[in-house]
Formats: sequence, structure tokens, C-alpha cells
Amino acid sequence: MSVTFDFKGKNFVVVGASSGIGRQTAIELSRSGANVLAIGRNLERLAELRETSPISLIKHPPRIFTEQLDVLTATPDDWAEVLGNFTATVGRINGGVYTAGIWGLTPLNSFDETLAHKIFDTSFWGAVNFVQTATRKKFSDGGASFVLMSSVAGDFAGKSLFAYSAAKAAVQTAVKSFAAEIIRNKHRINSVAPALVKTEMTQNEIYSAISFDKMSSSQLLGLGTARDVAGMILFLLSDRAAWITGQNFFVDGGYTVGSYN
Repeated sequence: MSVTFDFKGKNFVVVGASSGIGRQTAIELSRSGANVLAIGRNLERLAELRETSPISLIKHPPRIFTEQLDVLTATPDDWAEVLGNFTATVGRINGGVYTAGIWGLTPLNSFDETLAHKIFDTSFWGAVNFVQTATRKKFSDGGASFVLMSSVAGDFAGKSLFAYSAAKAAVQTAVKSFAAEIIRNKHRINSVAPALVKTEMTQNEIYSAISFDKMSSSQLLGLGTARDVAGMILFLLSDRAAWITGQNFFVDGGYTVGSYN
């Protein structure tokens, strides 16, 4: 049995869409009929993503639009410009997803301060800046839904991961505060906290630091994929989640019940 979503006529923004969970979310939203603004840093990957728009739309406007933006350096004007370009074409957005993030070891006695700040700024402050702009009436329809990416690390901080874990915990706390503010426009916001997922980021960095067997055995259902997480994100964006806001959802393959047993 499969679950499908119908987002025809809806407009969504996905930040961090160049790869991983963001890319998968953008693709699934597009295939569900939505217009998607995919924001990322890698122009080549964004171009490849744009080509995944359904073939049936050759005679119609593309469902995936792309904009290059670095969340570390983007100003309020930069955010307003990329969102304005999209909404001028398709109309105001019905929600957004922030998946941008980087990972790195930050042991207390020898951490790279520049890296630590970059980790926090990418996962937390980038998300704050996005939500601040995207929830403005100029860009969002009333009743829009937003999803920010947290991690199980936000609740179960690992050794030498204080910057990453703190950033993800901050996202969860911010979501609770934001929910009480943006409800005035009937907007909703939630966070999703995955355990280890097979993406370009984890394969390039985490796999080199921790053995595959150790990571896999800590999750009862094994390592997840971007598709496993995207399903929860699409649900939270949909009308079926209309009574949910200010919450954090673990999508962890059983990590939170299995890793410490």
C-alpha cells in the first residue's frame, strides 16, 4: 500500500535542495503537482534537479524553479529577492522546507571555531532568516506550513558533536516559539529529526569517522534514505497535518529506542 499526496496548484520552497533530503523533497513535491522553488549553492546540481520536472510538462511551465543562494551570507534582501522572483511567477507560497546543514566533529579541547560557527549558522540562523522572510504576507498565503530540519542529535548529543547537536536542539526550540507567533496568519511550523540517513553529506564525512556496522546497528531498521524522511515532510506540509504545529518528529529507524539498549 502506498501513500500519495496531491499538491496541484500549491507552491513550496525547499532550501538545501541541491542534494540529500532537500533534493528528494523537492522532487516528490514536484511529482505531486506542486510548483517548487529549489534553493541551493551548487548550480550544477540545481540544473540537474530542474531536469526532473515531469516530462508531461514539456509544453507547460516547469514545476521546479531554481535559485542559487548561500544561507551563510544571504541578507534579508537576498531572501526577499529569490522568494519574490518565485512568487511573481506562480503566486504566494503555501509553505517551505529548510534542510540546509553541514556536519563536522567539534571536540571540546580542539575544535575549529570557524567550523563550529559555520555548522550552527547553517542549520540554525539560516533557518531563522528563511522563516522570517517566508512568513511575510507578501510571500506566504494564509495557512502555510513550514518544516525545519533537526536531528536526533538535538536530543541525544554525541561525543565531539556539541556544535551540530546544539544547532539542532536550537531548531526544535525555535519551532515552538515560532509556532506561537506565526499562528496569527494561520501558519504552521514543525521540525523533523532524522537519525543517520544515506546522503552525500553522511557518506563523505560521517562514514569516514565512524564504522558502517556501528552506525547501522544503532538503528533498529538500519540506515534510512532521503525518501524515508521526505514522506514525513510531505505529510506535515499537507492538509492532513492541519492540526499539528510546534512539534518535533523523530524519523529515526528506531534509533531512540534501540541505540542505548
